[in-house]
Amino acid sequence: MRRGLRVLAAAGLLLLLTECTPTGNTSENSFLSNFGSPNPAPGNFFVCYGYGCKYRTRISLTAEEWRSVRAKFQPPATDAPAERTQAAEAVAQLDRLVGRRTGTLVHQLHSRWNYGDPTQLDCVDNSVNTWTYFTMLAHDGLLRYHRVGGLAHRGTLLTLDFSNTAFLVQKDNGAQFAVDPWMGDAGVPPPVLPLAEWRRTD
Repeated sequence: MRRGLRVLAAAGLLLLLTECTPTGNTSENSFLSNFGSPNPAPGNFFVCYGYGCKYRTRISLTAEEWRSVRAKFQPPATDAPAERTQAAEAVAQLDRLVGRRTGTLVHQLHSRWNYGDPTQLDCVDNSVNTWTYFTMLAHDGLLRYHRVGGLAHRGTLLTLDFSNTAFLVQKDNGAQFAVDPWMGDAGVPPPVLPLAEWRRTD
């Protein structure tokens, strides 16, 4: 019995030390309800950083800054793949604008020991922030071929390779696409992958 408890305690410790923690992929996701802005707007939204949303800051973009985001959708996309590319570029632009305020526009080390470092973001921070950005883009009518999904996750207790991502849903066929800044660096357009492929990525 004691050996079993030790194993469970060790597993719990390992889980706490992983870069990212598991979550569901529905709109009722606890990360979104705990850390997301329910109705974000360019002039009033929150962002996460420091690993696991240890820190949250209210951001207010200027009209000129938001125009620089909207410019990523000009000319308007003629199909869904082109719009996904534009959305990834808009996420990168928002990361740059936000990072200048929060100090997160630096190299991301992706180490489990970064918890509490205010310059670093893990996949929880990235996924919540990207969902917030997508929601603002959608509210501004910039997403014509997609709607905003929730958060998706991958990984198991056996592999301890948890990760999370925000995703877009193509309106005409329901195809889901991960847009994951955790796989890149701050201010760089994040990779866009079919969600099933993202779940198979190490």
